[in-house]
Amino acid sequence: MDVDASSKENLSLKIYTELRMRLIIGDFAPDDTLSIRTLAEEFGVSAMPVREALKRLEFEKALSGSAKRAYRVPVVSSKDAANLFFVRATLEGAAAELAVGHLSEADLQTLRDFARRVDAAWEGNDARAFLRYNFEFHSLIYQNCGNPDLRELAEMLYARCGPWLGKAIRELARSEDWVSDHHHIVDAIRDGDKARVRHLIEEDVNWGTALFRRM
Repeated sequence: MDVDASSKENLSLKIYTELRMRLIIGDFAPDDTLSIRTLAEEFGVSAMPVREALKRLEFEKALSGSAKRAYRVPVVSSKDAANLFFVRATLEGAAAELAVGHLSEADLQTLRDFARRVDAAWEGNDARAFLRYNFEFHSLIYQNCGNPDLRELAEMLYARCGPWLGKAIRELARSEDWVSDHHHIVDAIRDGDKARVRHLIEEDVNWGTALFRRM
């Protein structure tokens, strides 16, 4: 691969990573339009790396191609949103069970810090911070599951759920519903209780499943 091709690929990856994070933390809501031209101006690049990043997100079903010059955050029914959270809960539960024993003491301290930040965001009614640190918490666990395919699928599901989780936190749920069992999850990981870790992760993610099933 020549230097120019490598540079373009790295630029596209950087844009993809940034846009995926925005989806994950709910900066983009269902039915939002992502304009190639607008994003290219924002990132200060040509249209090509933006288009490649958006195509990758479309391939992962985090976006849908609505036109040649724009993409859209998919809109699904409440039932389909609930199904997405259910699948995510199942995958992350399995990944979390596998991660037990692979997370270092430093990892556990980082998880505890993320849990505190989630709590602080809840107390401050800061949905964006809540969503970011909630993702960081879950991601650190499933990134250590030792199964690359499972890790990749969990990440893709998180990006697809992000806009809906953001909508749930900002529009549908009361702030008192944001409380989570993150500290209990860290305790279970430290204790090596795989079954409890899986149960708590599934319960945490299935909050979204239950919310959208009620709608």
